[in-house]
Amino acid sequence: ENIENGNLKPHDQIKSERDLGEEFGVNRLTVHKALAMLVSQGRLYRIPSKGTFVAEPKVAQEMNVLVGLSDQLIRSGLQPGAKLLDISVIPANVSVAKALRVHETTPVYYIHRLRYANKVPVALERTFIPFGYYPGLDSYDLENRSLYDLMEKEYSRPVRLARQGLEPVLATNDEAKLLEIGRPAALMMISRIGLDTEGIPVEYSKDLYRGDRHRFVFMTQNPNF
Repeated sequence: ENIENGNLKPHDQIKSERDLGEEFGVNRLTVHKALAMLVSQGRLYRIPSKGTFVAEPKVAQEMNVLVGLSDQLIRSGLQPGAKLLDISVIPANVSVAKALRVHETTPVYYIHRLRYANKVPVALERTFIPFGYYPGLDSYDLENRSLYDLMEKEYSRPVRLARQGLEPVLATNDEAKLLEIGRPAALMMISRIGLDTEGIPVEYSKDLYRGDRHRFVFMTQNPNF
């Protein structure tokens, strides 16, 4: 409640387990379990030999609105950032070709980016874009410009619709290192196929989000009304 109402702010240190037990009239083991649960939920974090602190609020990822991560972070009051790990032209393998409805070995861009919120790594993006629709894409600054913005403004071929799926996965050693998290660590993978205004697939992405820094929000509707 203190976190929710703002009495405890991000990076504030909370009371010791003994003090909390005395305040709420419960034993220390109960307090320890409660704090462990809040740490696992990403509401608190621990620093060895120093104590337990309030974590940064999670980024609310609106799944019913098709906008890039940069816009999502700005909406949450966070400063977006990106590091381009790789951009290359490769032949489409079976799964990429199927998603983009192209022949195998068709040239596609492979874009691998590490995304930041307030200079903290929060997501890894792996994106495949048909080379033929967006020639010269690798000449643009993909660390400081939104990919969706480039596709719309520079090529007049925006992503209009997307089919997305959510799946929990465990971070690999390399993924955990890039995201600066310990293992084992749960990530949320969003698989996405983006369609242009004519319904042609122009994007195939597999993005990994830190579970302790994101929450996913959906708007649903009763089909009977």
